[in-house]
Amino acid sequence: MNLKDRLITNGFDHIDILLVDDEGDQTTVPDITLHKVNDLEYKLYLQSETIKYHLDKEYPHFEAVQNSLDGREKTVKGYILEWK
Repeated sequence: MNLKDRLITNGFDHIDILLVDDEGDQTTVPDITLHKVNDLEYKLYLQSETIKYHLDKEYPHFEAVQNSLDGREKTVKGYILEWK
């Protein structure tokens, strides 16, 4: 099951994702409507085989390796911020 499907299965629909990398840099990916997204891993530059899910926690998130535009890899945590 991919990231989008896991999020939908856990009751998420319209979200923002706060990405925090291992150096503490933060980026927000706003206004994601999950049923309109085809490949969330691709959109976030994530290596899908590295994703670890923590969606049942008080602050639901995932951890994964992200590819950057300059070819480097970094570990990120993606916190799910849901619109209610």
